Amino acid sequence: MFAQMQVVEGRIEVAGATKSKLPLPAPLRDARCPAYEPTSGCVLFADHDAAILQLDRSNTVSLVAGNQFTVRSGDANSDRCGIDARFLKIASLAPDGQGSVYIADADRIRKMDVASRQVTTLPGTTPPSGIWTGLSYDAAAGALWAATDRAVCVVDVTAAGGDGWRSLRLVGGDWKGTGFADGDDSKSRFNRITAIMACADRRLLVLDDTKLRLVGANHIVNTVMEVELQSYVPQCLGILPQGDLAVGFSGSAHVNVISGLQLGPCSHSSRVRITAATSSQQQQHSQALVGLHRALTAQSASPAGELDSAITVRVGGGGGGGRVFLAHRSVLAARSEYFRRRLDPAGGFADSGEAEVSLADADPEAFSWLLVYMYTGELVVPDELLHPTVEIAARLLMPAECITKLQAWLLATVTPGSVVSELIWAAQHDMTELVGQLKAYLVRHRKEVVFDKLGELGARFPDLEASLVRELAGAP
Repeated sequence: MFAQMQVVEGRIEVAGATKSKLPLPAPLRDARCPAYEPTSGCVLFADHDAAILQLDRSNTVSLVAGNQFTVRSGDANSDRCGIDARFLKIASLAPDGQGSVYIADADRIRKMDVASRQVTTLPGTTPPSGIWTGLSYDAAAGALWAATDRAVCVVDVTAAGGDGWRSLRLVGGDWKGTGFADGDDSKSRFNRITAIMACADRRLLVLDDTKLRLVGANHIVNTVMEVELQSYVPQCLGILPQGDLAVGFSGSAHVNVISGLQLGPCSHSSRVRITAATSSQQQQHSQALVGLHRALTAQSASPAGELDSAITVRVGGGGGGGRVFLAHRSVLAARSEYFRRRLDPAGGFADSGEAEVSLADADPEAFSWLLVYMYTGELVVPDELLHPTVEIAARLLMPAECITKLQAWLLATVTPGSVVSELIWAAQHDMTELVGQLKAYLVRHRKEVVFDKLGELGARFPDLEASLVRELAGAP
């Protein structure tokens, strides 16, 4: 994860978010390895070697775990909670998007629960040689990647124990050998790995000295390109909102932006917006999709006859008017069970088979993005349209994968202050799966949740309130 942060006179400033200086519990000495943690909506980062801090949505910086000046003094004293925990040399942070953060701490990998701030050491994560230099969590694959300066491995985070490095599976390089060599896991070699980042399709991007290298799903290593030097050591990777790759340098505010690699983020944690929770880091789109959206919305005033087998869909406007969209009958029927029945003369509706369909109470802009999905299979929805889009998708009986993805993006925008309102909304629209996910979020963040609308929840959905109270009472 990459964010544009810099230390100025002992304070931290965030590019693009604010120009004001942010007060800190103590002056920063070496702010680095930022990572967006979606369940809290905060950017976590390390200061020096021994502390984890967070930058929240109100641009407030606070100490989360460890101490900015005291390092780990022994295993018995290190696995504690919050500021009582101790670290030796934090090199990388990797949120899993489910409320935990993995930490590369010298010769071991550690895990912090974001809600409780409890830090634990994963057993069996000491490498045979060297110390950890990078971590990256692939949420799509449910895999944690880890790297020393010479080796890349996958970590078994479910291992209950074991001696030495039994939790580690080498997939690239050699624990002790060095060099630049492409090939499969037995032949590849790395020289000096300083950062790694999980990409789409179970691939891993590796920053190896001055080279960008890619570990494929088949564990074959290929060198992608040479990084242009800026008199500093390249040491940070991130994917920008438009899909370009950003390379940061140790000790410098300079950033190299590389276009055209088409690596694609693997998860929510690959992108960041400082000011608010967002689902956009989960969404990918092509230029073709954007062009098609523009064309579909621009042709809405054209006569229906200009499209072969065209159907007119009138969206919004209540009892009259609305916005007109033209689409092919086959496309609508293929992606929507509602349209399939509505456009079939024997579909059971009073106006089945008609050349015009009205969705009077739907949001036209939300429908326009669903129409693009019907044509391309690519789903992209602006955050501000997620609610009406989820409603329309459910009403149109669109594919389960479409509805599930929309609900997941909606969940990514939830905050402790909004979760009760979202729970009421989801229950109102009979979104059973989303209700369960929101309840789990609420229980997990119960210490931060604003319960001002709990009375409304109880009045409208007493059974839901009762089950929530039981879960809260039983939470550890």
